Amino acid sequence: MPAPHVQDEASVLVRRALDQHESTLIAYTAGILGGDTERARDVVQDAMLRLYLTDPERVRDNLKSWLFTVCRNRAFDILRKDHRLDLGNDDVIDAATDHDPDPAQSAGMQELYQQVWRCVDRLRPNQREVVRLKFLHDCSYQEIAGITGLSVGNVGFIMHHAIKKLRELLSREAAEEQFHSQS
Repeated sequence: MPAPHVQDEASVLVRRALDQHESTLIAYTAGILGGDTERARDVVQDAMLRLYLTDPERVRDNLKSWLFTVCRNRAFDILRKDHRLDLGNDDVIDAATDHDPDPAQSAGMQELYQQVWRCVDRLRPNQREVVRLKFLHDCSYQEIAGITGLSVGNVGFIMHHAIKKLRELLSREAAEEQFHSQS
């Protein structure tokens, strides 16, 4: 059992983690678990327990990255245990995060937003994960590297190719829409 001052600091850290990251961790983990929000909640709860039991000095400065890494690893453990993890199968690791835009946005922006996320769903799994961590969960390249176990350079490389592929997919879809509207 940690010393009383460490225990108090651990409690404060867990409260901060819950306040700042619980909902995004659940969404991220549910995405890995194929939309299973209840299992995702269990994984996040487990991460919070691990956080409480970990020396606050080890995680204070990289809390967000540490939490995402713990949740990611635990979710993959669950998938492996369920014999559902096939890293070559795009559909298995597909995130089920809600991509609905802010209702105040115009219908045109909503359509574009949805089109972009449909294209993200067509990326390779590692590209999809990096894009989602960056743009849905607001992680820095350094945090993404820590979460995924990649180097910061690899994260940048994957992000560059993902954005390039997204541009290509969006251009192709726009051309197809224009063709269909003219016929």
